[in-house]
Amino acid sequence: MRTVILASLVLTTASLASAQTAQNRAGWPTEINFGIIPLEGSSAQAERFQPLFSYLSKTLGVKVKPYVGADYAAVILAMQNKKLDAAYFGPKSYIEAADRAGAIAIVRDNALKGGMGYQSIIISKGGGPIKTMADAAGKDFAFVDPNSTSGYLVPMAHFLLEMKVKPEEYFKRTTFAGSHENVVMGVVNGTIPVGATNNLDFARAVESGNVKQGDLNVLWTSKVIPSGPIAVRKDLPQSFRDAMKNALLKFNDKAGLEQLQLKSYVAASDGDYNPIRDLNKLTNAAKK
Repeated sequence: MRTVILASLVLTTASLASAQTAQNRAGWPTEINFGIIPLEGSSAQAERFQPLFSYLSKTLGVKVKPYVGADYAAVILAMQNKKLDAAYFGPKSYIEAADRAGAIAIVRDNALKGGMGYQSIIISKGGGPIKTMADAAGKDFAFVDPNSTSGYLVPMAHFLLEMKVKPEEYFKRTTFAGSHENVVMGVVNGTIPVGATNNLDFARAVESGNVKQGDLNVLWTSKVIPSGPIAVRKDLPQSFRDAMKNALLKFNDKAGLEQLQLKSYVAASDGDYNPIRDLNKLTNAAKK
């Protein structure tokens, strides 16, 4: 009789725990659609994040499906239309997603190089005639994307607020290359005379073997920019947002982190990106 009672108690406790778990997960996505801004080719981006996605799927018990946007705006729009539950953004694309898509930062990168910050750089071909920003006048210039921080906002602020020039007047032509990888390889191959990228993507290109350190001149380096966040939609349950954040903070797969060029993820808040909001306002005002 005692054995029967104990067995009954075990079953009851298990049922209550199961019900509690179901209640805690109410409103969770049945599949986590995770967006990534296009820093490089889509297949390479998805591959870099795969160890993280596998870990999240196992830890959260929900399949993670990657989506690499054709451009930064595509990722923002996908979250705005509730087609994405979480996404990796740069600082500027994050503030746009926060305004338009209800994105809320939960963690940010702690990079192997640079820690919790990185720098925008302007580059030209190593050994070529463009060795200073003065040499770049009248040449073609490539930004990355209108929603890129290091590939657009920060260099644009440098032109307008520090150099006191308008890029469309200072350069022969300005274009958008679409990704940091496209800018780096375009400059190396000679199809882009001058372009904007950042020190981390430059380092990534060197480590991949596609670029040698001497292939590029660095004409200008910005002040430190706050590292990019992973954000989730704030209309998703708090339990989901907390679970996602806790899982990311505990991600310690050495090989997976190295693939992402990270030491770890650290906790983030929306306020971490107020300096980018302020810079965006100043730059937009200077354009007028």
